[in-house]
Amino acid sequence: FSSRRRHTRYGTVTGVQTCALPIWGAPVRYDVVIAGSGFSGSLLGWLLARHGRSVLVVDRQRHPRFAIGESSTPTADFLLAHLADRFGLPELAPLACWGTWKQSSPEVICGKKRGFSYYRHFSGQRFSDNAQHDLSMLAAASSSDHWSDTHWLRSSVDHHLVQCATRAGVSVLENTTLVAAQFDSSAHLWSLQLQSVADVSEGSRNVQCTWLVDATGAGQAISRQVNNPFDDDWMRTRTNAIYGHFRDVRGFSEAASADDPFSGDDAAQHHLLDSGWCWMLRMDNGTTSVGLVEPERLSGMSQLSVEGDNAGRGATPRDYFQRRMRQYPSLGDLFGSLSCCAPSDRMGFQLRLSRCRRRATGPGWVLLPIAFGFVDPLHSSGIAHALSGVLRVGEALLQDLKECQSRLQHYSQQVAAEVRWLDLLTGGCYRAMPDFRLFCGFAAWYFMAAIEFEKQLAADPGHWPQGFLQTGDEKLCAAAERCFDLCAGTLPAQQSATVFDTMRRELEPWNRVGLLSEHLRNRLAHTAAPKYAAIAERRGRQPLP
Repeated sequence: FSSRRRHTRYGTVTGVQTCALPIWGAPVRYDVVIAGSGFSGSLLGWLLARHGRSVLVVDRQRHPRFAIGESSTPTADFLLAHLADRFGLPELAPLACWGTWKQSSPEVICGKKRGFSYYRHFSGQRFSDNAQHDLSMLAAASSSDHWSDTHWLRSSVDHHLVQCATRAGVSVLENTTLVAAQFDSSAHLWSLQLQSVADVSEGSRNVQCTWLVDATGAGQAISRQVNNPFDDDWMRTRTNAIYGHFRDVRGFSEAASADDPFSGDDAAQHHLLDSGWCWMLRMDNGTTSVGLVEPERLSGMSQLSVEGDNAGRGATPRDYFQRRMRQYPSLGDLFGSLSCCAPSDRMGFQLRLSRCRRRATGPGWVLLPIAFGFVDPLHSSGIAHALSGVLRVGEALLQDLKECQSRLQHYSQQVAAEVRWLDLLTGGCYRAMPDFRLFCGFAAWYFMAAIEFEKQLAADPGHWPQGFLQTGDEKLCAAAERCFDLCAGTLPAQQSATVFDTMRRELEPWNRVGLLSEHLRNRLAHTAAPKYAAIAERRGRQPLP
């Protein structure tokens, strides 16, 4: 994820064949110019090029490069498989699940994700649970290791996808930024000026395009040129984060239980603290993505410094992270003397994760979801939301001008509603987080929305009558809103139980899988094979007409 305030340092390595454009001289003309070569920008460029469009992708950095936002979900798998199927990208299809990924592309690094695991820790105490699992929850997302979701080592996955796009005919300019843009509405034509960030003496490059797409974090590439400021004061979710990659982090074995439906380490692992939570995502090469997320109002991260100083003022992110882990003995033991290996040994940090732009589209331009808005890593919704945008924007840009404009206007309305829905689903969990029972109760709204949306995808992956994650289900959204109002921090035991029962009743009209059932004791097993299995196994097929 990215935001308007980013504090980190990146190392870069040459790895993508780039195009040569004339400096000064007559501009080169493209159908689409995409700013940002992360996975969503590269995927969009790839599918457009596969269908005959001329595409240029521009990025300030070079691949492979560090990135956060690595946890996939069944929703993302459905969308990835459908993208491969719909647009004729058979090389993409096996990445829809861990088993086929490892068989077809073992060189692209990922991790096995059987589902979600949650553990409630208390300061100064080792983790301890009871037979009812009152302080832990496991929610399975797949029926076996083969059909597992994945964690994406983004430096590897993004690099792989930009190479796929290049082979399909996409031109790529790395270490390059957009410095000026002018739109001629009568000709529906952008005139862009690009500048190398590695060598400013190189001079500028001039290109033209019909459509300009922002696929960068926080939409920073084009929002100044099109007067599209942030509009996010309304957001309820306001968190800060410290993050990095570690090697050889031990598994959380002391939490294992005989009735766990899968190993809690093979998951998007959430360690809930007295304030905030810590994620752990384990990759198959021994790398673990780790992050500490805290509510803005309760966090001390605003005082951090990337460098720190010798007097102990302005602690580094690593100092802060290590101090917080030592407060929870079971977590402190996992790291011991380990040091962060990326983005630097001091770790990265980011203030105010949640953000949203005023508009997602305008005359001749469009923002992909990651550029328009982001809420928080809690529900691992980022990859799925990004892929949903690639699908919709890709479909639009392959139409004639009139149809494209109509589709993009509809997309703009949809994506704005989706960020608000994700903000509610996430903000409610933070509001309930001090009480683990209520946290599990509110998290069920996200699981329910995902399950219902996946049913839509299984029926017809190209038709979503209730929208992404059921954004358009007004009754579901209203019920979740009522439950949000009930969550207000730590409540007395009897009041907490009453609120939990109310949540369970509110969820009942949609709950056909037993979420929040007492007899399951916070262990939610998944038994059905995923509906995208056939696509992943046969490695895609020819595009639909």
